[in-house]
Amino acid sequence: MKVSKQISIGLRSYFKAGNIIFNKGIIIYFIFPLLINIAFLWGGLEIASNLTEKAQSAFMNWVSFGDSDFFMAEYLDGFFSGVIWVFIKILFFLIFAYLGGYLILIILSPVFSIISEKTEYKITNTKNDAPFNMSQFIKDILRGLVLTIRNMLIEFALLIPIFIIGFIPIIGWLGALFLFFASSYFYGFSYMDYTNERRKRTVKESVAYIWKYKWIAISNGSVFALSLLIPFCGVLLAAFIAILSIIAATIAMLEIEEFNKLKNV
Repeated sequence: MKVSKQISIGLRSYFKAGNIIFNKGIIIYFIFPLLINIAFLWGGLEIASNLTEKAQSAFMNWVSFGDSDFFMAEYLDGFFSGVIWVFIKILFFLIFAYLGGYLILIILSPVFSIISEKTEYKITNTKNDAPFNMSQFIKDILRGLVLTIRNMLIEFALLIPIFIIGFIPIIGWLGALFLFFASSYFYGFSYMDYTNERRKRTVKESVAYIWKYKWIAISNGSVFALSLLIPFCGVLLAAFIAILSIIAATIAMLEIEEFNKLKNV
């Protein structure tokens, strides 16, 4: 499948996902992102605020001009205090944007499994006649968690050298762009794997299958990755985008299967 075809499927599936959310009764699952946002606002912002104050205090004790005699000492203290506050807030935003996406994938893993399955049955107009199996459901959740953590660690390993080369002009910008594509791929991978799991593909088979259609994964994950970069409300908005992304990924996987069927006819 050509790259342009893959990108088209990955992005077009989002438009179809919107129709399914509002017309197929899946909108009820937005209650879960809402609950996550309440938890983030209640706990996350409080923690970030406390850590910012402590870090700012520690830095100011180190660079303080309070005991100096020259007339600009007080103003320099205020200036450095403001700079440090801004720097720490930006740092927390970047860390939260990076970890927040994976936190959403981990916390909502059970919900994603259900939504992906329901999406497929609503699109194909089939019904899952297999009885609910709690043991299998737990295995599915664990698989999703393991793959999400795996992807996060791989991305973190890429983050370190990219951060280092980020100080190099031009090359640094290319490194940041590469990291965005890598993040998008791993996010899309996580969403697409739920369909692979239902097809009883092993982790190794799923990795190979999704890599074959990597531009679909990148296109799917890029929407989620972009939402995380929105200042102040990115992670909160991303929790809702995640529902859209899992539906879009399921639609894209079904399109891949249909494409392969027609190709083999």
